[in-house]
Amino acid sequence: MSIDSVEMFMKVAIENGYEFDNVDEDEWVTYGYNIVRDSIEGNKSAKWIYYNQKDHRFSLAFSRTNIISNFLGTDADNSENPYDLIVKDIKEKCKYYKILNYKGTAYVTYSCSESSYKGKIGFVIEEGWGYIRHFPEEEPKP
Repeated sequence: MSIDSVEMFMKVAIENGYEFDNVDEDEWVTYGYNIVRDSIEGNKSAKWIYYNQKDHRFSLAFSRTNIISNFLGTDADNSENPYDLIVKDIKEKCKYYKILNYKGTAYVTYSCSESSYKGKIGFVIEEGWGYIRHFPEEEPKP
């Protein structure tokens, strides 16, 4: 709830044990957790966080599976997964807003009066990953 600039994003990332990955041509600053670097197939991590310097939005992605559950073919208890903990916090501290569509995916969004960022926060689970995304306030139309 404290992310309102690239500097605050970097502070949150570094203080939570993330390491810098890159800044791409679209100005996304990327950090990963325990990154496994691979120049051929691309870097891998179970947790990624991104910040777009152009439009000041951020996104978090958390794998909701683990090696043991994949190996045994069972569902894991994800209650301590960072995604689930953050979503629980959003539901407790914020007010439901509405369903917003982003690139064909429906996110449930909340309005958080105590947040530093302007806009809404949304979340969804897709293909074993939990995504939390900032939806900036829309610019007023002239």
